[in-house]
Amino acid sequence: MKKQNFYTLPQALYELEGIKTLLSHENNCILRKKIDHDIVNAEKLIVAHSIVYVVNGKVNVSTFDGEEIEVNNGEMLFMPRDSYLISDYLCKGQNMEVFLLFFDHEIVMKFIDTFQDELSQKSTICQLEANKNIKNFFENLSLMELNNPHNKTLLELKLLEFLHLINDTQNFMQTLQASEKGKQKRAIESLMLEHYDKNMSIADFASLSGRSLSTFNREFKQIHGITPKQWLIEKRMNQAFELLQSGKTVTQTAFDMGYLNVSNFIKAYKRVYGETPKVMQKSLL
Repeated sequence: MKKQNFYTLPQALYELEGIKTLLSHENNCILRKKIDHDIVNAEKLIVAHSIVYVVNGKVNVSTFDGEEIEVNNGEMLFMPRDSYLISDYLCKGQNMEVFLLFFDHEIVMKFIDTFQDELSQKSTICQLEANKNIKNFFENLSLMELNNPHNKTLLELKLLEFLHLINDTQNFMQTLQASEKGKQKRAIESLMLEHYDKNMSIADFASLSGRSLSTFNREFKQIHGITPKQWLIEKRMNQAFELLQSGKTVTQTAFDMGYLNVSNFIKAYKRVYGETPKVMQKSLL
């Protein structure tokens, strides 16, 4: 079924098997992933900048621009926000273990402000050196006993500490700056139209647009007169109506519209049209 293997990161990770949340606040987080089986052909959209550090196993990443990168034990990969990727997580005969870090525009600005030099831009994902300090960072992080995994201040400090430990500064900064400058303040309407049929929250749209959640909601309502959540539901249900009319099943339509739970789709559809999708389809016979 369409979109069952599509993930919006980092939010989709919190509910997945084998994920341990070390620290998190909205789209900023540090996660540990341990699995004993391969995960292949996982399509994903990254709404916050991400770095994956492989402890054990192998990660293969393919971009929609045709770039392919393999990340093995002790290696790291940086993936800018708004990246479309297809990834394979391979155990190689042993349990896989990776750390995943996600950080938003505000964290990036605090990090970039410490550098004065303007670097040439390089817009792509990039592989980074995992030096001894990086390895020690993750080892120490694993040993920490955190009473509050949602401590925003501590999370920000740990993310900034990690970013400053990266040795390959020029390569990393080129990619980071290119992403930030190329994707600042994306047009809200085009962004929503591009991704309305995916399982994305309003916070995800805000992050992709380079805005805070409150700014995104305010600017969207000024343009459309309704909240982005209301617009999103109506847009999805209008498209769902057309799919159901064309003969698609309720289940397939739900997945096509980004709903992982068919019951939630049926409830949303009934709120908009006053009847269930099944009743509507029967009326067409």
